[in-house]
Amino acid sequence: MIKGRVPTGITGLDELISGGFPEDSVNLVSGPAGSAKSLISMQFIYNGVVNHGETGIYLTLEEPRENIIRAMTSYGMDIEKYEKEGKLLLLDMGEVRRRSGSDEEVDVVGFEGLMTMLDNLLKFSGAKRLSIDSVTAIGLHYEDSPGRLRRELFKFASFLREKELTSLMITESIEGTQLTRYGIEQFISDSFIVLGLEDVKGELRRTLTVRKMRFTKHDTTKHPLLITSNGINVSAESKVF
Repeated sequence: MIKGRVPTGITGLDELISGGFPEDSVNLVSGPAGSAKSLISMQFIYNGVVNHGETGIYLTLEEPRENIIRAMTSYGMDIEKYEKEGKLLLLDMGEVRRRSGSDEEVDVVGFEGLMTMLDNLLKFSGAKRLSIDSVTAIGLHYEDSPGRLRRELFKFASFLREKELTSLMITESIEGTQLTRYGIEQFISDSFIVLGLEDVKGELRRTLTVRKMRFTKHDTTKHPLLITSNGINVSAESKVF
């Protein structure tokens, strides 16, 4: 069966990737602190709700939900409105752990726990988009076994595809050394977008590069990324050298 495209709604980005992410694909965004990883992943969810009527789930494993709401409100995103309508689910996994009263975090933030939780959420929400912020936090539970992390991440990505979700996962890059925190995330995903934060004559410049996208003819050059009052704007016509 021929799959369609899932527009991100981010100005300039969809132009670089033939109209959006491939439907039911697992997509990865990597970048250093301050490169707009959380903003791009929330815009993907929010635009799906507002512009396409698609319910979305945003899982935050590190940043408290209050901080996410406050930050996104500054870009004109009324997250709480769509939460009340059941169209957007913003889940703070730290809050979930506190409410559960359990000290056993692995059951909540390990991949097995996430699959169980998502399976239940999808049954009543009908969500078609998912953002996970971030894979880095989940990977901490497998640091003593890189092989196990790769196997569990592969299993998790297969689960997401089977659930017919178009998902966007965040991971951090380590400046000057490697593109992803664990060095394996990009091999499991269907696409890999790298955000950069470069020092140009004493001023930080944000960039975006689509390094990989299966099933898609895509642009592979580095482009300027701007943050405006409405969120992210990728300068698709401009290139960074």
